[in-house]
Order: sequence, then structure tokens, then C-alpha cells
Amino acid sequence: MKLIVESIKILLILSYLFINLMCNTKKLYIYKFSSYKHYIRDCFNLKKYYRKPIKKEFPYISICLPVYNMKLYIEKIITSILNQSFQDFEIIIVNDFSKDNTLEIIKKLQLKDDRIKLVNHSKQLGVYTSRIDAILLSRGKYLILIDPDDILLNQNLLQELFTYNLKYNLDIVEFTVISYIEKKNILKIIKKYYHFHNFTKAIIRQPHLDNIYYYFKKDLNSTFKVGCRVIWNKFIKRKALMKSIEYIGEDFYKKFFITAEDTTINLMSIHFAKNYSNLNLPGYMYNIREKSMTHGKRDKIKNILFCYNHLLYLRKFYVLLKNFNKNRIILHNELLDLNKRLIKLNELTKIYNEEIKDFYNEILNDKYALKIFKDDVIKYYKTISL
Repeated sequence: MKLIVESIKILLILSYLFINLMCNTKKLYIYKFSSYKHYIRDCFNLKKYYRKPIKKEFPYISICLPVYNMKLYIEKIITSILNQSFQDFEIIIVNDFSKDNTLEIIKKLQLKDDRIKLVNHSKQLGVYTSRIDAILLSRGKYLILIDPDDILLNQNLLQELFTYNLKYNLDIVEFTVISYIEKKNILKIIKKYYHFHNFTKAIIRQPHLDNIYYYFKKDLNSTFKVGCRVIWNKFIKRKALMKSIEYIGEDFYKKFFITAEDTTINLMSIHFAKNYSNLNLPGYMYNIREKSMTHGKRDKIKNILFCYNHLLYLRKFYVLLKNFNKNRIILHNELLDLNKRLIKLNELTKIYNEEIKDFYNEILNDKYALKIFKDDVIKYYKTISL
């Protein structure tokens, strides 16, 4: 019996090593999704552009790409888009005054495919402005807003989205994300952001959609789960996006915000969408870079700025939501997720404690704020008051 058990263990180990070897010559460590190894292999062994492009004045999909100093990544993301089996798209790239040779790489690729549209900023304006500029310049019926250091994981992603949407005429379709930790060379799912399980093709419609973050924590009819507050794993109707950025307004990010800008666009788009669904499809690889704004190491001063940015973001976002009255549950879940950075801000410096307390008081005095929301605020308020 022991011999049989040991033999099975050896076979499992050999199978695991074989799967990793087949997925990538880089010997990636892969967790929980070996059945998707062909997506991962294709992702890391991108073929050069070989599809025959479809050129239309008004493409079905616009892919928007804000770029700043991405010379190591920009060709990979563009190639992963051009290699899609569905070719009725355009790529809108806004170069935010890159100081490396990102611009030269884009221009070189642009010569091969005129569906690549390029806009250059004469000074650095930030990722929010760059993303909005790309949206405003887009002509597609649907948009995908992606980051330049990531990759479209599945070559049939756009085709699957097109086919699914043709059947149901949806405003937002979410698809699954696999994360890649660049430094450790690991592929895995980050449960904090993403759900990787068998989605059903259920559809949430208004008015339930107003409180969608309530359903992020629960099952809807015991079948449907969603849980990703970021913008880059969404297939969004342009009309919903335009309503979103018009409502946010031009002055929302007057100060140079360094993070969380995509969350605002995402949440507002959900509010203005008529329906929401998802696909059980690993379509996107999110690259966690050591030097990125969100995940990179920061000294104390940068860390304070990073945390304080979230206080400014939450306060501005709260003002945006005031017109929604009872629909404050979106802010509640956003605060739960980001509030730890306000606590960290308290640990790093006492300078901003009064601002944090003022924000909490706004919530406590809001008659539309839910009791569970206020209970959380009281708990964190006590932590800061110590």
C-alpha cells in the first residue's frame, strides 16, 4: 500500500513539473489553473502579428491604452492585441510624455498597422487624463481599457466577447484575470480582486445593478458572483463609459493622483449600465511589477503620499455619490477595501489625522449611510483616535 501511495506522489510531482515546463520555458510556478496552460504558453510565446486586419471607419471595439515609460512591455501588449482572432478593432494609445524610447517602439509598430492610433502629451498629465483622452478619441461601440504592462491572455478573447454580446446586447461583460508576479516568476489568482471559478451566464439588470457591490459579497440566485473593482477586465459599452466620465467631470483629478483612478470610472460605469454579466474565460494577464506605483516598494515619504492619495480619492468619490442618495453601498465596499491605507497613513504620520476624522464624521452624519457602514467607520475612527 505504501509503495502505491509513494508511486502516486511521484507521478503527481512529475506531472506538475511537466505542466510547468510545457507552459513556459521560463519555468513559471503555476497555481490552480493548469487546465489553462495553453493560454499561458501562448501568452509568453507571442507570435508576431499575422492576422489579416479588418479596417472600418467605426470599429466594433476600441482598446484604450495609456502609456508612460513602457519600453519593456509595450510591444508585448500590442502584439497580444494584434494576434486576436477577432480583428474589428482599433488601438488608441496615449503616450503621457514618456522619457524612454516607448514612443519610437509605438511608431515602429504603427507603420505595420494603421489601426494603431497615437496621441502624444507635451507634458506628463497622469494616467487618469491619458485614459480619458483615449476614451474620448475612441470610435468603437465597445471599449476595453487596459494597462500597458499587461497582456491579453487568450487569442480568442475579443471573439468570445463579441459572440456573447451579440446574443445578449450587454452594457458590461467581465472576464477572468490571471496575475503574474514578475519578480518571482509566478502565475496565480489574487483572491482579493478576482474570482476564478465557473461563472454562469446570469445577467444582473437595473435596479439591482445600482447596488452591485452588495452582490459582490453574495450569490445572486445562488449562481452569479462578480468581484473585480478594476476597469481592465471589462468589456464596456461606450455609451455607459461616456456617461460615467461626463458625470465624474474634468476637475475630479485636478491634483496628480497616482492610483485608484480606474476604480472611479469602473464604479460610475456600473451605475450607468443597464445590465452586467460575465464570461468564464481567462482573458487577461495582470502583471504585478516590483517598480509599479501600486505594488512597488516606496520610501516613507512616497508611502505617505500614496496613502494620502486614497484619502483624497475617497473624499472626492463620496461627493460624487451624494446624488445617488441611498446608493451609498458602493462607497461602503470601496472604503472597506481601501481603508487600511488610511490606517497606515495614521501610522506613518499624525499630520492627516484631522482630515481622516473629518471624512469619517461626514459619513457618520450621512442619513443615507448604512448601519453596517457606520459601524465600520466607528471602529476605524477609534483606531485613529488612540
